[in-house]
Amino acid sequence: MSLASAGSVAINSTRLNDNLAALGQIGNTEEGMQRVAFSAFDVAGRDYVMELMRRAGMTVRIDAAGNIIGRVEGSGPSLPAIAMGSHTDTVPAGGQYDGALGVIAAIEVVQALADAGQTTRHPLEVMVFTNEEGTGFHRWLLGSRAVAGLWEAEDFAAVHDDGATLGSRLPDIGGNISHIAEARRRPDELACYLELHIEQGPTMHRGGYPIGIVTGITGRSVYHVDIVGEANHAGTTPMALRRDAMSAAAQIALKVRSIAGEMEVCRVGTVGSMDVHPNAGNVIPGRVQMGVEFRDERMESLAAAEVELRRTAEEVGHAEQVGITVTAQRNTPSVPISSNMQQLVADAADTAGLAHITMPSGAGHDAQAIASITPAAMIFVPSVNGVSHAPGEYSTPEDCANGAQVLLNALLLADAR
Repeated sequence: MSLASAGSVAINSTRLNDNLAALGQIGNTEEGMQRVAFSAFDVAGRDYVMELMRRAGMTVRIDAAGNIIGRVEGSGPSLPAIAMGSHTDTVPAGGQYDGALGVIAAIEVVQALADAGQTTRHPLEVMVFTNEEGTGFHRWLLGSRAVAGLWEAEDFAAVHDDGATLGSRLPDIGGNISHIAEARRRPDELACYLELHIEQGPTMHRGGYPIGIVTGITGRSVYHVDIVGEANHAGTTPMALRRDAMSAAAQIALKVRSIAGEMEVCRVGTVGSMDVHPNAGNVIPGRVQMGVEFRDERMESLAAAEVELRRTAEEVGHAEQVGITVTAQRNTPSVPISSNMQQLVADAADTAGLAHITMPSGAGHDAQAIASITPAAMIFVPSVNGVSHAPGEYSTPEDCANGAQVLLNALLLADAR
């Protein structure tokens, strides 16, 4: 086999999109994709992906975290591997492209090289990470964090919404929680990591850009806000004497929007959940619990947003005569992508003759965990109308093929370094 170079090998667009569509039928329901991690649909999707890997000539194994790892050797077997990958699990009622595109495209890259009778110097690995979405166990990036050696005590103790422990469910997909440390990869084992993904936002579709070069993956701060007032009769309690937890919650929700909006403290802020008690139309709410999150590429911006949230809670609590407790639940650091890895993707897109835009990733990805042990890059393709984590999630066959070609070109450029 001859040594491949960037631009010398083309992906098979028809095969790529056919395989993507076939995976998209596994777990597809009227409500959307239900290929939730550890479900029967998830297992079926994983089986399909492993079969594609074997067809492409890869040896396939499952590590202790349940990650699927396909590998093909290069001409220099002592060299560290170039890894590609993503995930195949979905959120409940999700879409067909999130994660799946990166996995199917990575397999297509290996298959296209085999079809062309060409090889690389570095070994190639395709990684399909376990439970990227975090559904059920509420511990996201489980597989990629295991590979990076970033598991925490809470991961080992995780309990599913259905009451099952993570340790009892990992064997369903070939994992073993007692041997999680064996899933960790050393930095000298990997040359770099490349991940193709849909944007999951509207910027590229609106701007007409076929390729996005990710500059960094956003940091995320999550808070639980507990507001305790006094439940009372909605018809007989004067307005001036109310301790209305819902009124306080509404003011905080508007402030979260303002913090990321006109105040421009951070990039985005969201109140994503709210539980109202007793939740009756004729009762003044006595307690409200809210989930708040902020996201930004700059950690100092997230810190400033927290200051504003806590200041608002104190002011609103005093004005409404309610008790408000703000508890930080999770603080995920932002992950910058190095200029060298960004340039690698830019050169790969230029080789394919595709225009590109640099942009941050507003969503979290497996790449942010893997970036802690090896240089990482992310390639985005447009999401039509910016829809993601919903049944209407869609990227055109042409855009998917463009992304896969840039992935292949980037891999070959990295191999030549």
